[in-house]
Amino acid sequence: MALKNGPLMVISCGIALQAFILVMLNAFVAGVAGADVIWVAFQAWAVYFFAGCSSKGGIQALIGYATGILASIVIIELMGIFGGFLPETVGGMPIVMALAVFLVVIPAIFFSEKLKNMIPALFIGSGAFFALTAILPPAEGTSNWAWYASIAQAELVYCAYGLLFGWITVFWRGMYEASLAKKA
Repeated sequence: MALKNGPLMVISCGIALQAFILVMLNAFVAGVAGADVIWVAFQAWAVYFFAGCSSKGGIQALIGYATGILASIVIIELMGIFGGFLPETVGGMPIVMALAVFLVVIPAIFFSEKLKNMIPALFIGSGAFFALTAILPPAEGTSNWAWYASIAQAELVYCAYGLLFGWITVFWRGMYEASLAKKA
């Protein structure tokens, strides 16, 4: 439905209110997530729309994020293995990382296509995981696996939070537009 200025302003204010609420509830979400990475929620909120604005698409997006996290962990572990016998860089290029990415992307894409996984969410989830490894260093004495788990927890909690807000946006907008259609 093409909206005129008044109804479009109502939609805009509603989304702004949702963003306000998302930020206000962040203190609680950060406690559950184990870190404050609210940007993941905003990112996942947008991904909900790429996922087709449906509950099924939201679940597929969450699975995509999770498989992206898994792919990132495998890449990091392979980099550690390859770094034991290959030079880290060749001519300034990160050969160890490039080789690990190459080897992981093949099965990631192959199985994503076979299982109807949401490939964009896989890449977004992987990129977010790598970003989180840069901003959430491991605690002193923490194993890599515990560190990976804490990052995955933070990312998936915020992903689910953002997807929920995507669902809420579609739900209330649909209700609002239906009420406008009844009046017309």
